[in-house]
Parts: sequence; structure tokens; C-alpha cells
Amino acid sequence: MRYFYWFVQALMWPLAWVLIRIFYRMEIKGRENLKNISGPLIIASNHKTLFDGWLIGIALPFASRFFPLRFMTEELHFRGAALEFLRKAKLLKFFYFLTGGFPSYRGEGVEKAIEYPAKLLEKGGTVLMFPEGRLARGDGLGAFYHGTSALAIKSGALILPASIRLSSPKIFVSFGPSFKLNPHTVPESTEYLRSKLSELYYA
Repeated sequence: MRYFYWFVQALMWPLAWVLIRIFYRMEIKGRENLKNISGPLIIASNHKTLFDGWLIGIALPFASRFFPLRFMTEELHFRGAALEFLRKAKLLKFFYFLTGGFPSYRGEGVEKAIEYPAKLLEKGGTVLMFPEGRLARGDGLGAFYHGTSALAIKSGALILPASIRLSSPKIFVSFGPSFKLNPHTVPESTEYLRSKLSELYYA
């Protein structure tokens, strides 16, 4: 499946790039922080739009060594009527399958949620995580859940922090220096992770 997702994402990267550039001006910062790092890798980003996964993807070089990006998805319930309709029609699940999504298992505990992405990281993959767990409207960051830090501690994977900031009609995507979480408690690690993304967001 790794090669399947790599092919699909490499194929869709130019299309996503063109579509997003039609409607927005996009500025990418911190690409120098992508040098000399490789998988296993967790890209941890704040969550501003429904297409954040594509924003991170096209901010990476074309056919990047970090592809395919695998990402956690919501399949239980959406507050928006349109997304809830697509979920009930099973169209979102099909889209997730095509693009590399995997279920979050919301409500079943952190250990269950990180079980599958931990296996992806064991194989040297790249997992994109949104610690806020949902869209954070307005300026600033929302509250962080513990799944990302628990996954990083369990896997020992490197974390590449990413920031998405909207200033219509412009989108800023920034990458910060990569780091590993020290073996502190999960709540302490979550606070540390949030501080790193906050620094990047307001830089």
C-alpha cells in the first residue's frame, strides 16, 4: 500500500497545487528545516482548514522523500451538514482510502488511536498529525490532545513542526526545526509540543 499511496499523492500533488494557487496566494517558509531528516517522521501541524493535509503536502517538494503522507481522519461525526452528509454516504471514507487517511478511533482511548500510526512509523513512514484534533477557528491555536505526543514517545520518531496561518487571500505554511520529545509524561510532552507550534505560528 505504501507504493500505492506514494503514486496517488505524487499524481494529485500538481492538481492540488494548481487548485489552491487559483484561489489563494501561498507562502512557504522554513524549507531548509527539511534537509538531512528522514523517516520515521511525525509532521505535527495546527489545523485551520479542511484541506490542511494538502497544504502540507504541496509545501513539501514534489515527489518528496516524505511521501506518502498518512494522516488521521474523523469518521464518527461532523458538525458541518455537508461533511456529515458525505460521511453518511461513505464518500469521505472512500476519499480517505484513496489519499492515505486512517481512522482516529475517537472515544476508544489514546493507545487504540496510536496503534496503527505507530506501525507506519516502525516501517520508516511519515505520519501527519493535527494535535488539536479538529479545526481551530479564528487566530491562534486550540487545545491540544495527547495523541501526537503519545505517538512520538512510543515510536521515538522525529517531530517536524508545521504551522498553517491564514491571512486572506494568503496562506502561510511554515516548517520549524525538527526535534524529539524527551521521555517526560505525556501531558508535559503535549504542553512542550504546543509551545513549539505556538512559537512557529507567531514567528
